[in-house]
Amino acid sequence: MKKYRLTDAKKQEEDALRYWASKSIKQKIDAMEQIMKNFYEVQGTNLHEQRLQRVLKIVKLSQS
Repeated sequence: MKKYRLTDAKKQEEDALRYWASKSIKQKIDAMEQIMKNFYEVQGTNLHEQRLQRVLKIVKLSQS
């Protein structure tokens, strides 16, 4: 784990970009899934609970 001073924000951002650029797509997706799971755990949301789905229907309007 690296430590940064608050004044090193630009260096920290460059290191983060370099780090993620070196990861494969699968590693990036896995990391994002873990971040989402952590978020839902903090929010107290059950990942497996039934949710309502949004249903959209496209209709063609008649020309008047």
